[in-house]
Amino acid sequence: MKTDWQQIRDMMNTAIDSCEQIEAAGFSEKHRDATVNIKGVDYSVQEFLISAWTLPENIRYQIIRERHDAGHDLPYVPEAARILVAMAQACAELVGAQDSAPANTAIEGMKHWYTAYAVPHMLAAIEKAAVEPNPM
Repeated sequence: MKTDWQQIRDMMNTAIDSCEQIEAAGFSEKHRDATVNIKGVDYSVQEFLISAWTLPENIRYQIIRERHDAGHDLPYVPEAARILVAMAQACAELVGAQDSAPANTAIEGMKHWYTAYAVPHMLAAIEKAAVEPNPM
């Protein structure tokens, strides 16, 4: 099965851009009760925040159901999915941490490892395996 990486990139960029805009607007704890009126109904910032994390959770379950209905259940969590989840969790720990720049050297090292070491070497091994099948 193929992956629509652009869709994943668009989804992640939407979340990142949204969080960045909220932070840039000066969001703090005191704004949770702030409201906006939409067609005669007041909605709080807190309600939008809760929706912002429950919407992707709900869509995740929709994706799982639709994959199942189409007969495309996953027998295990794909390695790429594990990488995305781990990176998202690490990134989440950086929210609000710009001033302290935790693990900055390690993060730069990790980014270099992905781009200059892991991926090029995996691609070389995959290419080699396509030419010289493993005798196992």
